[in-house]
Amino acid sequence: GTDKTALINKLIEDSDGKFVRPILNDRLLEGAKFEFMEGRGEFFEVTKLGRFGLSKDNILNSADPEKGEVVVIDADTKLAKKISSNLSGARIIGVWFSLDSVDKFKEKLQDQIDSGKLKVPMDEDADQFLRAKRREVVADIEYGVVSDLFDFMIVSDDFDSCYKQLENAAGFCFR
Repeated sequence: GTDKTALINKLIEDSDGKFVRPILNDRLLEGAKFEFMEGRGEFFEVTKLGRFGLSKDNILNSADPEKGEVVVIDADTKLAKKISSNLSGARIIGVWFSLDSVDKFKEKLQDQIDSGKLKVPMDEDADQFLRAKRREVVADIEYGVVSDLFDFMIVSDDFDSCYKQLENAAGFCFR
């Protein structure tokens, strides 16, 4: 299937500096400040290994408006919900990415399990785990379709087609 992260990386790389990633807080460099912010719940997300955190200030202050820069965030549904409900002072243009069939999601999930990217918990069997993940995917799709969070929907598994649609959607940042 189409890799959302690869599409976003390509958009940033091809943008001549117009699109930038948010600058993240770093636990190793900011120690006490990071711990304080984490304790106060100021992060929308902390990376899996716990080193980096994304806050409202990271999003609002990472781009230079005078240079025409726009912050691009690679967000899953959970993070998109947090950002949209807790971020004022920013214009958000949401882009929803999805494969075009549930069978393709099943295939992608199975591939992730087979490759070790997705681990089946020891207290669950693979079928039970896949059913739960499919329910999660369907709930995310439903949210993406019915919420007013996403301005654009890209439904395809063709990378080039998705990228053209993403470029078009990204153009709305400058209108």
